[in-house]
Amino acid sequence: MKNIILPIAALPLLLTACNSEPPEAPPVEEKLAEYKAIGTEPFWSIEIKDDQIAYSSPEATNDFTLPIQRMKKTPTGWEIKGFNDQHNITVTVASAQKCNDGMSDNEYADTVKVAVSNAGYQTGCGGDILSGPATEASVSEGSAGEDNASDGA
Repeated sequence: MKNIILPIAALPLLLTACNSEPPEAPPVEEKLAEYKAIGTEPFWSIEIKDDQIAYSSPEATNDFTLPIQRMKKTPTGWEIKGFNDQHNITVTVASAQKCNDGMSDNEYADTVKVAVSNAGYQTGCGGDILSGPATEASVSEGSAGEDNASDGA
């Protein structure tokens, strides 16, 4: 009789294990789509595309492209890191903190900080161009194209 009572006593534990919910799937990590940023004094640019960060500067002889090792959404924007045996880069994007590049008078959507191979931080602008000569030129080109099309009618 003791042999029968033991399996019956274990029955509630077995039923509880069967009713447990499956583990949650890991969260899907967000990724920053193609992104460009520029800086002046010193001049530099970055392009994030296809899981790589390309850095260039006409004032430096060490332009490079690195694989992205870490891309993390932060409360204020993004942090992207890439490195290899020769170079490292950290890009910090402050989303929705408007930025003027100081040279072209274009206003960009984001403020960007870049740390390159222990050379200190460089500050610049990135994301969409919100206003300035670049946006005015594209509006003028679109209007000119419309005028030409109506002249032929």
